[in-house]
Amino acid sequence: MSKAGKPTCEDCYFRKAGLCALSVNAVCPTFRVAQRGALAPPRQPPLVARPLAATAAA
Repeated sequence: MSKAGKPTCEDCYFRKAGLCALSVNAVCPTFRVAQRGALAPPRQPPLVARPLAATAAA
């Protein structure tokens, strides 16, 4: 990634592989970090279990 820590369009897998079709220079929703030439999956939010009392009342 860039030195400041914020991702840029130049850090994107699609841009580095020549697959980006956008002409903007901002990070887009399809941004994926380029890691050693591989496509990294997006980070998934953690699953949080709901309390049992809330599900029994519903």
